[in-house]
Amino acid sequence: MKVLEESLVLILSFIIVLAWSSGNFQTLTAPFLGLLVATYLILSLRKRGKGFITLGGDGPWGIFILNTLIFVLVFATGSVNSPLFFLLYFLSFGISFVFEPATTFIFIIGALIILLPDAFRIDLTDNMIKLSSLVLISPLAYFFGKEYRNREKDEEEIVELEEGAKEAADTISEDVDEVLDDEKGILDKKDVEKLNDVLEETEELRTEGANQ
Repeated sequence: MKVLEESLVLILSFIIVLAWSSGNFQTLTAPFLGLLVATYLILSLRKRGKGFITLGGDGPWGIFILNTLIFVLVFATGSVNSPLFFLLYFLSFGISFVFEPATTFIFIIGALIILLPDAFRIDLTDNMIKLSSLVLISPLAYFFGKEYRNREKDEEEIVELEEGAKEAADTISEDVDEVLDDEKGILDKKDVEKLNDVLEETEELRTEGANQ
């Protein structure tokens, strides 16, 4: 479901870009770009700066705005022959890191659909090379995005294990303290020493968890 939702967000962005590039909106390009930039900054700053790292925050709309913004810029500066065409390479990697990696292929398909008509107008060979390079980079973006997700998942599991170990240590410590308080007069010296050793080990476990 998440891949479908993110794919629909990208498709909606491409529809807007296609409508913009096909219509007579050249005089409104600057204010439209300004609106997109302002909206993207607001989304990013809501996360106290972390939104810049996640390309607009946790939701899909940061990518929606960024995708629309970059493609409008590319079309405004020459489409396939734009000097900003290289931004599409970075965008494909950014999408694979923030969205599900599989959505990278939706991005490539959408980019080809809206860029191909302009590619046949001037310097077909050079334009085909550019579009081919965009296609060839998609498996690499997918691979890096998948590896990033796997590493992120492993880190989350490590954090959960550390938290579980800390909770277990706290529970053991509380139980041992309770036993020492309730059975202080009954336990012999060896048993008390063993329970104190348990307390020391649980304290070490908590310290190791806090330092990791």
